[in-house]
Order: sequence, then C-alpha cells, then structure tokens
Amino acid sequence: MKRLRGIAGVFLIFILGVIVGAALTSGAIWKELHDFVEGGPDAVVAKISDRLNKELKLDDAQKKMLEHVVTDTRIKLREIRQPTQPQVEETLAEAEHKIRAILNAEQQKKFDQVVTKGREKWKDTEKTTVESP
Repeated sequence: MKRLRGIAGVFLIFILGVIVGAALTSGAIWKELHDFVEGGPDAVVAKISDRLNKELKLDDAQKKMLEHVVTDTRIKLREIRQPTQPQVEETLAEAEHKIRAILNAEQQKKFDQVVTKGREKWKDTEKTTVESP
C-alpha cells in the first residue's frame, strides 16, 4: 500500500509538472503573439529582421541594407494600400456597428476604448512609415 502511494505521489507530481510547464509555455507564446499583433507594422519589420539576422548570420553592413529593404518595402506596401483604404475603413465601420449592436452598454464602452486605442496605434505606425527614410 505504501509503495502504491509513493508511485501515485510521484505520478501526481509528474502530471502537475507537465500541467504547470504547459501553462507557462502557453502564456509565453500568447504574450509574444499579443506583443507582435499590438506592435503593428513596426513589430512585423522587427520580427522579420531579427529572424533573418539569426538565420543568415548577417554582418553589420548586411543588417543595414536589410533594414533599408524592409523599410522601403513597407513604404511601397502602404502606397499600394492607399487607394483601397476608404473601402477598408467603410468595411471596418460597418463591422464596428454590427459588433456594437450585440453588446450591452458596459461592453460598448469597453469596445469603444479598444477601437480608439487601435486607431491611435494605427495612426502612430502610419506616421512612422511616412517619416521612415
């Protein structure tokens, strides 16, 4: 009976370790994903540059050239997006209206804060894109 308790105790500790490890790993992944999404275009550029730097072991001159290419590409993509931006904004406004309709008053206030924060971040990243060389 004591041996069975010992085995059960070790098994329980092992299972709890697996659960805690999985929870911590999941939390770290979600945090990285959240930071990436919240960071907007700048976070995407940084992530791409970091990954290429690590994978390709770029020297300092190559890193500068890579940064220039990535920034230039981001500016060109912004120019491509400009003609369709009014349609995008109209579609987003329609979605916001539909979402707001299914929320209660308290949720609507929180939703408005989230939308406002997102718009401010978007404007900030757009300014950075325009100001980039």
